Amino acid sequence: MRSKRMSVGTALEQLLRLIYRRAMKLAALPEDERDSHYDLIRLSCCAAAEHIGQSPDEAAITANDMVAFVRALVGIIEVGCGSDQARSADLPPPARHFGSRENGTTRI
Repeated sequence: MRSKRMSVGTALEQLLRLIYRRAMKLAALPEDERDSHYDLIRLSCCAAAEHIGQSPDEAAITANDMVAFVRALVGIIEVGCGSDQARSADLPPPARHFGSRENGTTRI
């Protein structure tokens, strides 16, 4: 029996949704309560990176990059969303593509 495999696109979409939900929850916390959550993200990501074959040094870099990404996303959420909207949203709004007809600019 052949097992079902998730497409790369589906896996990436689910991962980004998970990161977004985590960032939304972090944005709702006071800043002084966030560091322990970032540490857990770092540890989890580092273990996952090593599990897929990265060296411990590469995994640490990957994990630090992930934490930096989540921190930046939390900052964007704080600036871009009111606190009430940030707590109630489950998914990000549809992305507007720069250079599309949607915003009247042309792609270079």
